[in-house]
Amino acid sequence: MRALIHIGMPKTGSSTIQSFLKINSIALRKQGIRHDPVNRRFGSQYEIAATGLVRAGGLMRDDVALRVLGLRDAAAQRAYVDAWEARLRDGLRTWSEGLFIGSSEHIHAWLTRPEQISALDDTLQQYFEEVRYLVYLRPQVEMVVSTYSERIRRGDTLDFDAHFNSPLRALNYWKSMRLWAGVVGEDRITPRLLTPDALHGGDLLDDFCAVAGIERTGLKTPARMNTSLSAEAIALRRWLNRFLNVRNRAGKRAKPYKMALRLLETRLPKPGTRLQLSDDQRRKILADHAESNEKLRKRYFPDRDMLFPERPCKARRP
Repeated sequence: MRALIHIGMPKTGSSTIQSFLKINSIALRKQGIRHDPVNRRFGSQYEIAATGLVRAGGLMRDDVALRVLGLRDAAAQRAYVDAWEARLRDGLRTWSEGLFIGSSEHIHAWLTRPEQISALDDTLQQYFEEVRYLVYLRPQVEMVVSTYSERIRRGDTLDFDAHFNSPLRALNYWKSMRLWAGVVGEDRITPRLLTPDALHGGDLLDDFCAVAGIERTGLKTPARMNTSLSAEAIALRRWLNRFLNVRNRAGKRAKPYKMALRLLETRLPKPGTRLQLSDDQRRKILADHAESNEKLRKRYFPDRDMLFPERPCKARRP
């Protein structure tokens, strides 16, 4: 059996891909494709990302993930990874499909050192004949806005300027690709651009299916997930986050927060004001990543005139 591992990154449609795989898992088996998350309540397959950390001798430190999974100490985390490997061994004795697909945005977020990536890859290669990796890259000017929305959704209260001026190292895609390719090899990691002109059919799921070898005809399409918040919704949540916790001790959405948000959101305009960078902010992001994006273009997308297409930007402050 071969394996295709979608390694995220956050805010690049990962939740949509995971939902697509989940709701079509039975139909996909008829196409010879196995999607087998440990816990179907979650979109991201924490078990895959955790394997790289734990097998490299480290620990999971994401507070939300730890609360959701209930893995507070090293022994519990090792047992979690051991259980997933046992699940793989048992499954491979009976699975008849030719391709295993896994997806977790936490892989890209958590595995930031060569030894962690190597630990995951070494583990996977024990079980699969071939292991390939897939990552989607979103224009940095969109990522800055989208990641700010996500930070507020998770409970932060910072203003946009603080977010914009913070180190956003994950936006250097060239460095990220060099890290992964340096461990697993150029031929086993596929970067795709999350722009309509670069995607098959101009659509993320069409593109994912084309890369994975999935026939999409007849499969279900999930609703859009984790869309960016409006400026008004962000202002409301920033205020609410100062007084209430987004999640409870078990990692679930806290009921007081959900109730307050549901009530207050009725007063927000629909669809609200879209967050956009100012022209100066946009120029700064483009300038900061011009060199690394050009390196990436030359190496992986030589047929494109530029990595990401330029788009006009209305001067409106987030």
